Amino acid sequence: MRITTLFRRLLGVSDLVVSTVSLEPEVLVLGGRPRWRKPRCGECGRRAPQEGPGRVRRWRHLGWGSVMVWLEYQPRKVWCWHCSGVRTERVPWAHHRSRFTEDFEELAAYLAQVTDKTQVTKLMGISWASVGSIVERVVARRLDEGRLDGLTRIGIDEFGYRKRHRYLTTVVDHDARKIVWAAKGRSAATLHAFFDELGEEGCARIESVTIDMAAGFIKAIRERIPGARLIFDRFHVQRLATDALDEVRRERLRELRGTDEGKSIFRSRFVLLKNPWNLKRSEKQKLNELQRTNAPLYRAYLLKETLAAALDYKQP
Repeated sequence: MRITTLFRRLLGVSDLVVSTVSLEPEVLVLGGRPRWRKPRCGECGRRAPQEGPGRVRRWRHLGWGSVMVWLEYQPRKVWCWHCSGVRTERVPWAHHRSRFTEDFEELAAYLAQVTDKTQVTKLMGISWASVGSIVERVVARRLDEGRLDGLTRIGIDEFGYRKRHRYLTTVVDHDARKIVWAAKGRSAATLHAFFDELGEEGCARIESVTIDMAAGFIKAIRERIPGARLIFDRFHVQRLATDALDEVRRERLRELRGTDEGKSIFRSRFVLLKNPWNLKRSEKQKLNELQRTNAPLYRAYLLKETLAAALDYKQP
């Protein structure tokens, strides 16, 4: 077996012919070319007549141990009638605007899912901006065009991705258990953009929507899919009860400040908000004291726990 054939198989890239192998200090450079003879447009992938040679380029590939691997090739310039202009030749191992192979980008994008961008830059030896560009290209390649088809049960939520209240709105397919849509913002207008992309037929198929009680989301859902069942997630429902309990505690503390009953309420906030099975012995004693000395506050605590128990039931 020739050494070039060995390296081609090790790379695992189809439609690639390895022609040269050179070893530089801690760097392995593999000279290659596409298997097809007629060049193809880098934009659309169609065959196009050659205009002339381009400059020599290198693409970063996955390293082998401590050795950095680069693919080297001189892509040709082509005239593409479909794209109406001169374009760079397409190569089978990388996106035409990338300086990394697709295998390298797949690993970097996977790491971006499980850790932060700073760690990806350290592990892969690339810049912060390169991580963002790689993620955009991998998402564009792997994005399922039919991800919005057949949606019936969805969940809508938002999360902050930077300081100063910058948010992303995400839509989850509960049946497939994956995110199918995302956009910047968390207003009704943001959700209207999703419904516009979904279309009237897609909106008519939605049976239920889970949200977190955001007023903008509720408004958009009532306007665009009024027949869908609206479901509030458990966390925010229970939070209403805990906020009400805390308000009762503050009112009682203001009324009884300076009295023996007021002293029993002092520093009881976390005892009242904790799950019963997580209470320590001293916290249970404080809760028993509240039961004896402050019936209104203890009643509010029981209502909060009753709601939590009701939400645990599997049957109505």
